[in-house]
Amino acid sequence: MENTKSIEDALNTSNALIKAEIESVAQTNARIADLGCGVGASLFYIYPRLQQPAPALGLTLSPVQARLAQESAKQLGLQDHIRFAEGDFTSVPLPGEALDAVYSVEAVCHAVDPEKYFKEAGRLLRKGGKLILVDDYKSARSFNSSEQKWFDAYIDGWYVPGVRTIEQVVSFASKNGLQLKKNEELTPYLRLRNLPDFLASALLFLGEKLPIKHAIVPSMLGSMALQQCLHMKIVEYRMLVFEKN
Repeated sequence: MENTKSIEDALNTSNALIKAEIESVAQTNARIADLGCGVGASLFYIYPRLQQPAPALGLTLSPVQARLAQESAKQLGLQDHIRFAEGDFTSVPLPGEALDAVYSVEAVCHAVDPEKYFKEAGRLLRKGGKLILVDDYKSARSFNSSEQKWFDAYIDGWYVPGVRTIEQVVSFASKNGLQLKKNEELTPYLRLRNLPDFLASALLFLGEKLPIKHAIVPSMLGSMALQQCLHMKIVEYRMLVFEKN
């Protein structure tokens, strides 16, 4: 991780960690699914590096992302090996105990009811299978007014109603037969671009008050707020690994 210098490096670092966890549970013929796969970048990194994996599933809520991912799979010659589909990751079209590993990168944070995600992951995994999450998690400590302002701006701007504390996530998982095996902080390996608080606060104020209706404005404010939250350590970027018991 010392060589992580760009966003691409950071993503590939996370993907390499996920790959290692998959291999720890299935050296060959791994049956995997990326729930909340976006345009498939993570699967395109991980899948070709596994030993003779079974056909994989990438699921996204966006029909546009599913189509783009499938087109990329065809260009990479992986169309017969990875199936991308539009769908809800709380209702996956696979039988119970069908998978060795399920993973999600920055996806569960978007769930309106994240507890349903863990119920579905528990259903999909075989005994001994792994659930691997790379995502943002809320600090368990109480926030002062400034911290709460930034946290709310992040949640609203990026629409991430599923951000929870580690304790809450562990509780959701344990109710569904998933035991926490690893909790690794990845925040130090991110390239934070937080602004001085007075400047960031001024930009947030202007962004909220100006009559600008373009859809990109909330996303920009949410991105800035996330950088502030990570810097203030009220949000942490972590990899959690659970095992189906």
